[in-house]
Amino acid sequence: MFTVSRETKATLVTQAGGKVVGWHNDKEARHVSIAVPGDRAKLTPVEARNLAAWLIDAAREAEKVEGDRSPLRTATLGTAERVARW
Repeated sequence: MFTVSRETKATLVTQAGGKVVGWHNDKEARHVSIAVPGDRAKLTPVEARNLAAWLIDAAREAEKVEGDRSPLRTATLGTAERVARW
């Protein structure tokens, strides 16, 4: 069996060297997942706002799932652009 799924993934690498990974995909369409490899990431205020903005965007995407999902997308936005969106 060959299964194809789409996933949107964001990785935040902090100044302190920590990493936070967030994603949502077709298999768990109404959920947003977040992982902190090593169980801890120290975030600066700007990094925390970037993560919060991505989580808000991902939650909106998960709420409007009705069948087919939009194609994968990668976006790099400045903090001001991302925060202004919510």
